[in-house]
Amino acid sequence: MFELLPSLKGVLVSRSFDPTLWPVPIHSSGNDLFIGETDLRAESLRHTTGFFVDAAGEPRCPSTDECGAVTHSVLVTRIIAAHVTGGRAVVRVDAALPLTTAIADVAFVGVGLAGATMADITVVDTAGHRRTVHAELPAGVIATGTLVIALRPVADRAAVVAR
Repeated sequence: MFELLPSLKGVLVSRSFDPTLWPVPIHSSGNDLFIGETDLRAESLRHTTGFFVDAAGEPRCPSTDECGAVTHSVLVTRIIAAHVTGGRAVVRVDAALPLTTAIADVAFVGVGLAGATMADITVVDTAGHRRTVHAELPAGVIATGTLVIALRPVADRAAVVAR
């Protein structure tokens, strides 16, 4: 595309998420993400592990608490390791994802999107559980960065089979 429109080569895109997939209103300003007035990168620096936020952006409970799967669908966590190769990424995070959820979308906080591509991103939580989502992957993903994850509930397989 840059061969056709070289003027776009220096354009910085600051959003790595699809706001229609998020259960709460989320917006960006530069490389920072906000829910309500809460700067998610600044808030993540105040916590030692991942945490859930409510629709106003207020932190509610650590990701290891049971409240997350039922009441909150946005998780803010830090990347502890990242491996990117061949259009795929494996990202280890410092939080536990609820087993009853899937990832709807991810947003990388504090990373410019110049050179970003659509990729399969596998998130590995502290328990070793893996979830994969096809989303925009910035070129500059690094460990210690902040990742915000939109979660969606999944149907209980046993309940679906019983119907």
